[in-house]
Amino acid sequence: MSIKKAEESVFIAAVEGGGTTFVVAVAQLTGGRDEVEILVRAEVDSSHDDPQRTLQECATFFQTHRPTAGYHALGLACFGPLGVKEEDEHTYGRILSSTPKAPWRNCNLLEPLRRACQGSAKRPLPVLVDTDVNAPALAEYFVAQQEETSLSSLAYITCGTGVGVGLVIHGQCVHGRMHPEGGHVPVKPLEGDEFPGYSWGTATSPFGGVHTVEGIASSVALTERLEWMMQQQQKKKNSTATATVAASKDKNDRSILITLPDDHEVWDHAANALANLCVTLFLTTSMERIVLGGGIMQRAGLMHKIRTQTRSLLNNYLELPEDLSTIICEPQYGNSVGLMGAIMLGRMAYEKDTNNNGKEETTKPSYYKTSGFYQGILVGAVVGAASMAVVVSCQRRT
Repeated sequence: MSIKKAEESVFIAAVEGGGTTFVVAVAQLTGGRDEVEILVRAEVDSSHDDPQRTLQECATFFQTHRPTAGYHALGLACFGPLGVKEEDEHTYGRILSSTPKAPWRNCNLLEPLRRACQGSAKRPLPVLVDTDVNAPALAEYFVAQQEETSLSSLAYITCGTGVGVGLVIHGQCVHGRMHPEGGHVPVKPLEGDEFPGYSWGTATSPFGGVHTVEGIASSVALTERLEWMMQQQQKKKNSTATATVAASKDKNDRSILITLPDDHEVWDHAANALANLCVTLFLTTSMERIVLGGGIMQRAGLMHKIRTQTRSLLNNYLELPEDLSTIICEPQYGNSVGLMGAIMLGRMAYEKDTNNNGKEETTKPSYYKTSGFYQGILVGAVVGAASMAVVVSCQRRT
């Protein structure tokens, strides 16, 4: 359907919740809601063990920057496991109890954020909640369709503190018993790999976190592998001598990964695990495009290794293009993909609410394919970042 011109702007409150940082923003939809401008954004520390502190800072941000017209919708994209079934009021918008992040278990994310953004009590604020991988998958899917209209499926993989997978098939996020948790699928490790798995796997992770994608490729696993490698070297040498990575170093200090050269063997293990995941997605869901993002994917040369290993593991079983960059690629939204996904959730919540109230005619959600919006959000994000109405700097905990 076509989107009718709106005489007034629509304001979206957007939250991208990550394990170390929450990104919050106020976005304005204009030009018949085909263009998006980020008016103000900020980062809030979430790396500590106090979820309520993080949520309060997010709520304060939205209260401080509330538009005169108020918020028209809220889009929340967050790490999981997350309650994403709108019909289940007991879990919707909550971090589920199976998360390895113990302080966040059963945390109600939605309620304090909705309260902060709620306007008139007569009409509930439209809200849409999904994972921090499903939301980016949606954003990448619809912008990719402007280049390849026949595209029917896309997977988004983020590799950072953990590994998450979002799936979009025929324009819809995949939900079922929960939501996709592809980061926990098992992989075929590199020959001779005896790494016992990461510490997060010992509690509730499938396969105990041993030889899984997240148990090998996440920053937590890579850092713990470095410590384990150092311990093995010391055992062989029967010496207490230190090396480049000290065994006594805090294993939670993942910044050590930045100091490693591109040819360090940990990147081979990461590439193999992520290639295994790509193969699994190709074979089980027949994905047409796989997008990889997250902090670990900033490593130079890692994408090339993943593509090469994916082709090797598939062993000519699938017909692949000569240039795998067309089907295994970086996000078009770059590092802003998570926030763009959250804004899109807010837009979808607003459109759904508007349609349900009879203000617009609709037959199917084809308006999400409108090229103007996705071109506008790409341009608007850049313009908005460069010409913010307000610049906010949140003090991050050291």
